[in-house]
Amino acid sequence: MAHIAIVGAGMAGLSALQLLKEHGHQVTVFDKSRGSGGRLATKKVGDASWDMGAQFMRSHNGAFTKALHQWQKEGWIQHWNFQPHVINADGIHESPDDVERYVGVSRMTALSRKLLECADQFHASTRITECRRHGESWQLEDDMGNNFGDFDGLIINTPPLQAQPLLQQIAPELAAQCDVDLMPTFTLLLAFDQGLSNDQANDVKGAFVKHPIVDWISQNSSKPERDQNLTTWVVHANHDWARTHTESPRDHVQQLMLDAFFEVMQSDAIVPTESWLHRWLYAIVDQPLHKGSLVDQQQQLAVCGDWVDQGAVEGAWLSGQQAAQQFINN
Repeated sequence: MAHIAIVGAGMAGLSALQLLKEHGHQVTVFDKSRGSGGRLATKKVGDASWDMGAQFMRSHNGAFTKALHQWQKEGWIQHWNFQPHVINADGIHESPDDVERYVGVSRMTALSRKLLECADQFHASTRITECRRHGESWQLEDDMGNNFGDFDGLIINTPPLQAQPLLQQIAPELAAQCDVDLMPTFTLLLAFDQGLSNDQANDVKGAFVKHPIVDWISQNSSKPERDQNLTTWVVHANHDWARTHTESPRDHVQQLMLDAFFEVMQSDAIVPTESWLHRWLYAIVDQPLHKGSLVDQQQQLAVCGDWVDQGAVEGAWLSGQQAAQQFINN
C-alpha cells in the first residue's frame, strides 16, 4: 500500500482519490479552500442558494457514464430533466436535444463531499507552496510553513498557473506544459420573490445565450431538490467580455450583468431579493491539452485537471482516473 498526496480537491483530484482507494492505497488530500469541489461550487446568501460554478454534468465517455449512473444509484446526483433554450437577437427559442444532464443534490458540492469521504485525511484551507523530493518520497510545505510527508507519490490538481510554480524546480519539463490559458468569467446570482414580467422567460430552465455580456442563464430553483421558496437564477458572463473586465469595479460589473439579464430575458427590471457576484479567474480552458494526465513516472508524480484532458467535469474526471492509474500500474 502506497501513501499518495493529492494537492487540489476538484473533480480531477477526487476522481484520482476514488480510484486509488479502490486499489487499497492511503490518500491524503489538500485544498486551499475551506471545502472540496473546486468549480463544483455553491453559494448561499440569506435564504437563497445557487450552483455558481459547473451547472451540470454530461457524458460522451462510457466510463464516465458508468460513474454518473453509479452516483445516481447512490442518490448523490439526479437527472436534470429540461429542454434547453437559445436566446439571441431573434428572441427566446426552445432548442430541444437528447442530452442527459445531471446535477448534485441538493447542490453540486454535495457530490464532491460524498466523493471526498473515502480520503484518509483532508487538509482544508491549506495552500501548498512547495513540493520537495526527499530520497524516494515527497514532502510538502504550506504557506504557513507547516510540513507534511512522507508520501510515496504526488498528484497535483490545480489550475495550470498554480501548478507551474510547484513543478518548476522538481519537474521543469512538466511545468513547461502548464502554459495553458484558462479563461475568466463572472457569475451573477439572483433571487426573486416574484416571476419575471415575460412569461416566456419564466419557462426558461437553462439557456445558451448569444450576447456581448452573457452566455448562459439557468433557473437554479428548477433543479431537483432545490429550495422553491425563491426563484433563483444563475448568469454566466461571456468569457471575452469577462477578460476585459476582470479588474473593473465589482458594483459596475454586477450592474452591467443585471441589466443584460433583464435585456436578454425581455423582462422589466425588478429588484432582486438577494444577489451576489463571483469572479472566476480560471473558469474554463480555452484549448485543453488532450493528454489525459502529465506524468513523471520516475518521481511518482502526476498532474491532472480538465485542462490536461478535454475540459468540463467529464474531462476532469477522466484526467484524475488517468493520473491515479499511473500509481496503480506501478
